[in-house]
Amino acid sequence: MSTVNAYSRDAVNPIETGATPGWVARLVGGDRHTAALTSLGVAYALSWVELGLALIIGLPGDSASHPLAASIVARVLIGLLYLCVASRLQWARWVTVALGFASVAFVAPTLALQWQVFPAAAIASGLALVCRLCASLFLLSPLQEHARVTA
Repeated sequence: MSTVNAYSRDAVNPIETGATPGWVARLVGGDRHTAALTSLGVAYALSWVELGLALIIGLPGDSASHPLAASIVARVLIGLLYLCVASRLQWARWVTVALGFASVAFVAPTLALQWQVFPAAAIASGLALVCRLCASLFLLSPLQEHARVTA
């Protein structure tokens, strides 16, 4: 019976041998934070597009009932949170991961209904959700700088 010692320092690293694709090697090699920040930036831009589309189609009722100021403040606060993630603050990283998974859980079921009302807004929302999910997954895995063990 043969056994594999997966935790040995002598084990072959597939990244060093070139057995993995280049983009996987870059992400595992430490570019996950950059990929997460890129995904968060795209999601943030799409959230402003969603707000613009909501204003274009108009909302039922008078304009005083639309929480425009609250929508703008929420986006500004999320932008500040993403800036904290960019400066590698751990609490911001975990808050962003939690908010990313929560937004996917609560917004994804509403996309079909949104598609019936305004397909362009549903596309923007769907793309933003995909970006938030990708960023959450990238931020969930430990960063390479902290995971390295010196030999």
